[in-house]
Amino acid sequence: AARKNNYRWLASPIYQDFLAGDRKLACAPWGSITRNPYGWKGPCYLLTDGIFPTFEALMDGMEWEEYGPGNDPRCEHCAIHSGFEPSAAFEATKSLRDTVRSTAWTLTG
Repeated sequence: AARKNNYRWLASPIYQDFLAGDRKLACAPWGSITRNPYGWKGPCYLLTDGIFPTFEALMDGMEWEEYGPGNDPRCEHCAIHSGFEPSAAFEATKSLRDTVRSTAWTLTG
């Protein structure tokens, strides 16, 4: 409905394609991580499998490939921005069309 009515979303066009089921993206929980008073939280702000004192300890201490749909049952129906918007940003660099689309969205809102 949002696309048909041309509503403005605060989500990148590639992520919107993913949400609409038009594109597949892998989860990248390390792309948008959480820091709280207890430390660096991993793997994402929805799941807490570890709290680490430093960013380096977080990056080294998590088995990132074990997370995301198809890897962890807790992630099976997840499509949250914190895991998939970073993947959308990486995808934008893989084709000129997606780069132009993402750049235009960034500049025009």
